[in-house]
Amino acid sequence: LIFYFIVNFQSFGMAFQTYTTEGEFVWDISYNLTELSLYSKYLWAWAKNSILVWLVTSFFGTVLAVIFSYYIYKKRLFCNIFKFVLFLPSVIPGILLGIMFYHFVGSGIPAYTRGALINIFDTPALKATYGENAVRIRFWVMTFYTAWISFGSQVLVYTGAMDQIPTEVIEAGQLDGVSFMRELRSIVFPSILPSVGTFLIAGVAGLFSNQNNLFNIMGMNTNIDLSEQTVGYFLYSYVLKSAGKTGYTFASFLGLCCTLIVLPISFGVRKLVERALK
Repeated sequence: LIFYFIVNFQSFGMAFQTYTTEGEFVWDISYNLTELSLYSKYLWAWAKNSILVWLVTSFFGTVLAVIFSYYIYKKRLFCNIFKFVLFLPSVIPGILLGIMFYHFVGSGIPAYTRGALINIFDTPALKATYGENAVRIRFWVMTFYTAWISFGSQVLVYTGAMDQIPTEVIEAGQLDGVSFMRELRSIVFPSILPSVGTFLIAGVAGLFSNQNNLFNIMGMNTNIDLSEQTVGYFLYSYVLKSAGKTGYTFASFLGLCCTLIVLPISFGVRKLVERALK
């Protein structure tokens, strides 16, 4: 109630208003509907990109994160090195990490390969080399980056949850002769399922607000192609590009539409998680 409805209370009203040239908000939804029809041909592509980002980050954050967490939990070979590399994004500020990634991928790798790979953030050069669909390369690189920077925090939480499993339970399984993977599947994973469920529900709830770190790394760069944007990036950039408060009403309207789509899905995922915990 506090962190969603009260914080967004004014936005709910703006979804059905228009900001006039006189500097006032009036109850008129026609402007928002016009804008929706104007961007409708792109919204499906942006929604698809948002879903792809969620699927990739969910895979990294659930399947791979649980496996890496278990590897670290069992203190296997090079576990401390993995821990350092995976936790690094959680220590370095996000903007600084984005700048490092931008220069490393955009300048460092092309220089190291002596031109074999080009700067993926240079859209004209990217299209000249790989054609009109070349920006999809950057989309997948950015999606990998988004998954990587959230990977460490999830591994940290999962490892902490694994540390709370009673040692007697683990030892009992070992006495029964369970294998490495059987212990993960039958003992460890069911024990950390509440933590996994929390991340899944939060991921679905933020489905259309994820801007895939496009703004963090490229800002309001005009070279960002429409085919690589997500709904979250469009909403953020739309408000910034709008003059004054003119963008608030349509952003609120589209945000409310996204909420109506995501809300039942979030409750459905929560029901599935609760059923799995029983």
